[in-house]
Amino acid sequence: MIKTTIREISSCRKELSITMNKDDLEPIREKQAKRVQREIQYPGFRRGKTPLGLVKRNFADAIEAYTLEAAVDESLQQSIRENDLLIVGTPEAKKVDFDENGDLVSVVEVETMPEINLKKYNGLEITKDEYEISDSFVDQTIERYLKEKAELHSVDGVIEKGHLVIMDMQELDAEGKPIAQKKYTDISVRIGDGRFDPELEEQLLGMKEGEKRTIVKIYPDDFPQKNMAGKKESYDVQIRSVQYEVLPELNDEFVKELNAEMETVEDLKKATRAQLEKNYQDESENRFFQDLSQKLLEENPFDLPEAVIEHYLDKVVEDIKRRNPKASEEQIRQHYRTEAEFTLKWHHLRDQIAKVEGIKVTEKDEKTFFDELKDDKTREFFMQNEQLQERIKDDILFRKISDFLKNSNKVKNNKIKL
Repeated sequence: MIKTTIREISSCRKELSITMNKDDLEPIREKQAKRVQREIQYPGFRRGKTPLGLVKRNFADAIEAYTLEAAVDESLQQSIRENDLLIVGTPEAKKVDFDENGDLVSVVEVETMPEINLKKYNGLEITKDEYEISDSFVDQTIERYLKEKAELHSVDGVIEKGHLVIMDMQELDAEGKPIAQKKYTDISVRIGDGRFDPELEEQLLGMKEGEKRTIVKIYPDDFPQKNMAGKKESYDVQIRSVQYEVLPELNDEFVKELNAEMETVEDLKKATRAQLEKNYQDESENRFFQDLSQKLLEENPFDLPEAVIEHYLDKVVEDIKRRNPKASEEQIRQHYRTEAEFTLKWHHLRDQIAKVEGIKVTEKDEKTFFDELKDDKTREFFMQNEQLQERIKDDILFRKISDFLKNSNKVKNNKIKL
C-alpha cells in the first residue's frame, strides 16, 4: 500500500511524495535476494545454486540497493495508476529515504501533459478571406501559360523594356576594385517585371549584347536597414545576351497542345478559373484555420512539457539529417522550435475540445469515407493497412472538430477581388 502527496510545480511538472509501507518492502526484498542468487556464482557452488541464507548474509548491500530501486519504481508506477497521471519523459528521483517508522519515502519529479482548463473556444470573431476571381486575373494566368511556351529570339539592338537579359555582375569596393567572392554569373533579368532592383535596371537600358558598364546603387539616408542607409554599391556588368519573346497565338490548337482533354479557348478559361477558385479557396481555408487555432491558443493558454517538444524535434532532426547529413542539428532545433510548440499545443487543445464536446469518429464516419472511395484497389489498400486507417480516423476527427469550431465561432468575410 502506498500514499501519494502531489505538489504542483507548474502546469506540466509535478512533485510526487510517495510513501510505501515497510511491510510491502519485504516481498520486494525477497524477490531481489532471489535475483542476486540467480546472478552470482559463490565459491563451492554452481551459478544460481548458492543457498539463499548465504546470499542474504554476504550480499546484503547489493540486495538492499536492488530493493530500493525496485521499490521506488513499483511505488511510482502504482502512484501513476492510482492518480491517473499521463507521464512524459523520464521521472527524476529527488530523494529516497526511510522515515522513523521504517517506511520508504521517495520524492520524484515528473513531467505530465497539462490539464487544459478550457476558457473560451466559441463565440470568437475570425476574419476569413473570400476571393473573387476576375476575368483579367484569368487572362493573366493564361498569359503565363503562353510565356512558358514562348520562343526566344536574339535582339539585334539595345536593351528595352520587356527584353530578357542574361548578364554577369562583379561588385566593386570603394576604390573600384573587384570584391572577392562577389561575382555573380548568368543573372537572368526580365526588364520591367519588377523582380530586379529598378534603379539598377534603369541603367541597363540602352546597352547591347557584349557591352560592359559600371552601374551604381545609392541607398537613401532614411533607408529602413540602418547599416545600408546612405551606402553606395557599384557593379561592373557585362551583357551576355539580350532576347525577346514571341508568344504563341491563343487559339484552339494551342489549347489542345496544352491539355488534350480540352478543345477550345473557352474550355481553357473555364478550367483556369475553376483551378484558381479552388487554389484560393484552399488558401483561404488554411489561413482561416491557422488564425482560428492561433486565437484559440491565445484564449486558452497552457505550457507543454519540454520532453514532448524535444521528442518532436528529434523526429524533425532525424528526417532532415536523413536528407541532408551535413545539416546542423542545433540550427534545425532552433528553426523548428516555434513550429513544434504551436503544432503540439494545437493538437492537444483540439483533442481537449473534442473530449469536452463529445466529438468522436464513429463507424458510420469510417464507412462513409470508404464508400466514397471510387477505386476498389485504393479502398482495399486502405482497409488492409492499420496505420493508414488510424491516419484516416485522425483526418476525419480533424474535419469534424474544424466544422464544429467553424459553426460555433463568428466568421467575418473579407472580400478580395483578384
